[in-house]
Order: sequence, then structure tokens, then C-alpha cells
Amino acid sequence: MLDAEVSRGKSEDGMGLFKAAVLLFALLFALLVLAFGADWLLRTDNFPVRHVRFEGEFRRVTQQELESAVMNAVHGNFLLLDLDRVKARVESLPWVYKASVRRQWPQDVHVRFTEQQLAARWGEGDFLNQAGDVIRVKGNDLPADLARLEGPDGTGPQVLEHYKNLGRILAAADLKLARITLTARRTWRLTLLDGMVIVLDRERPAHKLERFARVYAQSLLPLDTNIRQVDLRYTNGFAVEQAGGNAAGFGSASERAGSAGIGRTGVANKG
Repeated sequence: MLDAEVSRGKSEDGMGLFKAAVLLFALLFALLVLAFGADWLLRTDNFPVRHVRFEGEFRRVTQQELESAVMNAVHGNFLLLDLDRVKARVESLPWVYKASVRRQWPQDVHVRFTEQQLAARWGEGDFLNQAGDVIRVKGNDLPADLARLEGPDGTGPQVLEHYKNLGRILAAADLKLARITLTARRTWRLTLLDGMVIVLDRERPAHKLERFARVYAQSLLPLDTNIRQVDLRYTNGFAVEQAGGNAAGFGSASERAGSAGIGRTGVANKG
């Protein structure tokens, strides 16, 4: 009886070892198959990119430009494709603003792009895009009516934002902003479509321009004073220079009176 139980135990132990050996062999075989399969899939010559598809506006960017840009970046294995490299090559085109790249199974690459939108001219020959980045683009049909913006290096986004905000304030008084310059000393010079120049400092420029716009619409516009320059760098007023060289100051006193005739000087403490 005891011998039978010992014999049965040895048999069960042997079967367990056999099953473990079979399982281990199966695992090793599966790993070997996976290794060979991965090696085959990841070989440079296997599983190549079949098509590159582009999606975008195609107003300024051409299919040929896009294909030329990514030609050297999409060769080789589909699974090993460096998507960031392809994206960088597409965005290197002057008229491309942003791009996104993804794999499209089984062997295609999908590229989606957006084109640059010209927001303004920058300096003498450059442009600002919709984000305020300085770009250099060429074309025979570039818009000629864009406002001209200027400023120190790296101030494009700031100047563009002020152009939009200050332009809206002036538009409420029927004034059109044609040019804005941020000087090295951070002084704002606004040139209007009619030639008038408005000078602002960095202290609350929008607030000061709103004050001037109200006075201009109520008091200066009806007088047709042919203003050459307005200096708004004051705490509670501003100075006006006429084309003939005459000058006048306007401050809180004249604003409360609702009239700001040339020759009247109000309180105008320069900040």
C-alpha cells in the first residue's frame, strides 16, 4: 500500500516536471517566433511606406513642395518612421504654419497642415503671421493693404496684440490705424491712415487712447483741426500739435467741459 502511494507520487512529480518543461519550451519557442517576427518587421527594407497623403488648404503651398520636403524623411520601414522629422520638414516650408503627421494603416502616412495667415508687415520686408511670428514669404500677389508693424527683435506677438487692441479703440472714433512702432525705449508710435501720429508710453496705453478717442470724437473732429501729432504721455491729459506748428494741451478740465478747442490748455501732467 505504501509502495503504491510512493510510486503514484513519483509518477505525479514526473508528470509535473514534464508539463513544466513543455510549457517552458513553448514559451521559449513563442519568444523566438516573436523575436524573428519583430526583426523581420523592423528591417529597413521590409514594410516600406506606400503612400504619403497631404491634407490642407493648398492656397500657397503646392503638392510638389510638400513631396520634395518629405522625400528623404519617409524612406524605409513604416514602423520606424520618425514622425517628428517629417513634421519638422513640412513646417520648414515658408508658407506652412503648423503640421501634424500620423501613420495610417497599413502602410500610409497622413500629413495635415495649415498655411500661414499674413496679419501685418514687419519692418521693411518681413511679415507677421497669425501668432505674431516673423516670417519671410514671397509671392506676386501678396496683400498690399496690410498695416506695417515695427519693434525690437522678439516683440512681434506683443506689437501685433497692441495693434489689434489699439486699432479697435481708434475705429470707434472713425480713425484707421495704418502703422504702429514700438521703439527701443518702449514708446508706442501710432500712425493713422490720414497721417496723424499718436505717441504713447508703456503706462496704460489703452486707457489713455480711449480717453483721447472720446475727446477727438466729441471736440476735435468737428473742428477739422488738421492734427499732425498727439502726445498721450501724460497722467490726465494730452498735447496736440497742428500741421502748421501750433500746439495746445487738453486735460481733465477741458474734458469735463465737453469742449476742447484749439488754444485752450488744460491740466496735462506728463507721466
